[in-house]
Amino acid sequence: MKSANPGRLAAPAIMIIGGTGLAAAVAVGQGWEAAVPAEALAVVAAIGYYVWGGRDSDFGAMIGRRVDERQSLLRMRAQSLALLAGTIAALVGYMVAVALKDPVWPFALILGIEAVTFIAGLTIYRVREH
Repeated sequence: MKSANPGRLAAPAIMIIGGTGLAAAVAVGQGWEAAVPAEALAVVAAIGYYVWGGRDSDFGAMIGRRVDERQSLLRMRAQSLALLAGTIAALVGYMVAVALKDPVWPFALILGIEAVTFIAGLTIYRVREH
């Protein structure tokens, strides 16, 4: 008998929870008619993640939480690139907001969170001497 892999269910569960939260925010702001497509997209994405998590590929192993060292390094590099892109986007958004004399606090908040988590990461993952 084949047992279920609980790691494979983590990514779809996060998609459902996040998508439901987004749909609730859309429902409050724009009504239920606009929230239904957001929830439908979350359900489709969760199903896609579940199916993809069962495949025998690097991405499927990452989604299904069956990673080896090489895939962990690949994931870490992808996360690092995503953080760099987000930081650049927030910095450009900050500069555009300053130029247009619009509120800059959302961009400053994002950049502040990134700076604090970077320092926290250096502190947490540093090499400790005995």
